[in-house]
This record gives sequence, structure tokens and C-alpha cells, in this order.
Amino acid sequence: MKVEIVNGPLDIGKPSKPRYRMRRENGEWVRVRVVDADSPTFAADFLAAFRANVRRVRRERRVAEAEQMASSSRDS
Repeated sequence: MKVEIVNGPLDIGKPSKPRYRMRRENGEWVRVRVVDADSPTFAADFLAAFRANVRRVRRERRVAEAEQMASSSRDS
């Protein structure tokens, strides 16, 4: 195995497209990103899947917090 020393950020390339569409329990369609460990774009695919999951969780939390604030203001 050859080791390269790199100064600065690595260029991991572009991720591949999400591979599958499926429905959640609530009926919402979602794209599922399949990450293949042997793929030459593994790093980019993994990072894209991670970022997509973080965006989804943050969006869900914002909605939940907004609903909680709305219900607490109605109770006052």
C-alpha cells in the first residue's frame, strides 16, 4: 500500500445518484442512498448519505419544536 501525504482538503469527487425510492410508514416517498464500500465513489457517497440524514433530522426537529411552541402559546 502506498501512502500519499496531502496538504489541504481531499477531493472526494461527486456522489452517485440515490438508487431506490421507497415509502415511509406515513406514506411519504423517500430516496434511499445505497453506499457500496467497494465503489470508487465510496467517500463521496458516504458523506452525501450522512449530510442527507443530518438535514432530515434537523428539519424534523425544527417542525417538532415549532409545533411545541405553537401548542404552548395556545395553552397560555
